[in-house]
Amino acid sequence: MNVLHLNRFSYSGQTTHVFALVRQQQKHGLDSRLIMDGYPTYRSLQLYKPTIDALGVMLVKPNDFQAACKALQNWRPDLIHAHSSLTYSLALELAQYYDIPLILTCHGLGINSAENKVYLEAAAAIICISWRVAQEFREFAPKLYIIPNGVDLEEFQPGQKEEPIKIALVSRIDSAKLKGYNHFCKAVDLLEGIEFYVAANKKPNSKTAHYLGWITETADLLAKTHIVVGTGRAIIEGLACGNAAVILGKTYQGLLTPEKAARQREIDLSGLSGNTPCYRNIFYDLAEIIQNRLYLQDLQQFSRQLAEKHYDNSLLTRKITTIYQKF
Repeated sequence: MNVLHLNRFSYSGQTTHVFALVRQQQKHGLDSRLIMDGYPTYRSLQLYKPTIDALGVMLVKPNDFQAACKALQNWRPDLIHAHSSLTYSLALELAQYYDIPLILTCHGLGINSAENKVYLEAAAAIICISWRVAQEFREFAPKLYIIPNGVDLEEFQPGQKEEPIKIALVSRIDSAKLKGYNHFCKAVDLLEGIEFYVAANKKPNSKTAHYLGWITETADLLAKTHIVVGTGRAIIEGLACGNAAVILGKTYQGLLTPEKAARQREIDLSGLSGNTPCYRNIFYDLAEIIQNRLYLQDLQQFSRQLAEKHYDNSLLTRKITTIYQKF
């Protein structure tokens, strides 16, 4: 099967997810190809260049139908899978041109809008990454599927976790996340005897942080750290690497524990359903697991088991391929 994926350039877990999905589908024997559109900066091109080259990613200007057709002139897709709502227009135009099914993935909230209605109605299937996202698409229930983002469990796995305790905050910071970001950094600065790494697009207001900037490859970092902080894909990658997880986004959801996971219909990694971030609460939570190493080790083992059960990219990719085969 020839599958064409479309995505818009951005610093986000969504971009990482699309790369991982295309790579996994190629391993499974699909001829999956990817068009990235937009105006990537020189830095983003340099960061993503190894992956772009390895996957044979095609680059076009935003919604450039002619350029996309030219890039595909010696290859015909059987199906189109669009991941960014900014590419839905181009995806539909290509699907109509080739007379093939269109699959849409919805990675966040607010996509079921008037401007996107035509694309949602035209789609053969709509994939949502969580129940929270899927709630906005009840009118499309017959063609709705819920499949979370996955992670390569061979690439992301626990490494040697040596003293001192290491914390990794991995997040794309925007205005909604800034308060939590600042409060977390303040809390960590009150701790003693730890190492603090920050992989983000905004420099932290911290005296102790090792600022790494925005990085596209986190496996080596998370393999050696003990605690991961963030939301969404960053947490999934951290779980796979055996990190205790702290969910922090717009709100502070705190530690992800077996008890919390057991109470949830779906594991919530959004950072949207917690409390207003407060450095005192964050400090107490961190201090508890840092001082109780047995509890920390239990959380780390739970994290890897959770990743194996819910976020195995190979299994989740097969679920997506099963959807393709219906059309």
